[in-house]
Amino acid sequence: MNRRFIAYLALTVWLGGCAVAPQKPAEEYQLTDMQYLQHQKNWVLEGRLALVDEKDSVSVSINWRHDELRDDIELVGPLAQGRVRISVTPDQVAVDDGENLKVFYGPVDKVLAEQLGVDLPVDSLKFWVLGVNDPRQSYIEQPGGFYQGSWLVRYREMQTVNADTLPKKMTAEKDKSRIKLIVDQWVLM
Repeated sequence: MNRRFIAYLALTVWLGGCAVAPQKPAEEYQLTDMQYLQHQKNWVLEGRLALVDEKDSVSVSINWRHDELRDDIELVGPLAQGRVRISVTPDQVAVDDGENLKVFYGPVDKVLAEQLGVDLPVDSLKFWVLGVNDPRQSYIEQPGGFYQGSWLVRYREMQTVNADTLPKKMTAEKDKSRIKLIVDQWVLM
C-alpha cells in the first residue's frame, strides 16, 4: 500500500473518532427516581438482545415499538439472517418469520413459552426496559434493580435521553434463563 492511502485512512479514522462526542453517563439506577415511567404509554427502542438458557444462546438486534394497545417487536439475527416479527395485542400474539404468519391466542408469555420455547416475559418486560417494575405484580427492591415474578432484574448502565434517565444496559435472570438488553436508541412519545 502506498503511504498516502495509509495517511488518508488514519486521518479519516481519527476525524471520525472526533466527530462523536461521548455522552455523559447517567447516574446510578434508583427505582424510586424511575417510577413515573410506569405511565409512559408510547415508546420505541432499538438495541441488541441476548437470550440464554440451558439449551441455547441467541443474540439478535431488536426494534420494539410499544403503545397502549400493541407491542411490535422485530428480532433480526446476525448479518440480517433470520427476521421474526412478533405483534402482541390483548390475548393475541402474531408471529411472522417472513415465510409464515401464525396467530396464537392467550397471554403472550405463555404463548411464547409454549409455541417458540422462549422464556421471554414480554408482559413485564415492557415495564422493565423502561427501568421500572411491572405495577401489576409485587416486587422486592435490590441494589441496582429489583426481584419480580421470579426474575432478578438489574440495570448495569443508565443513559440520559432528553430530560429522562433510561436504561442503557439491563439483565433479567430466572433459574438458568438470562436476558441481556443493550439499548442503543430510545424514543419516548
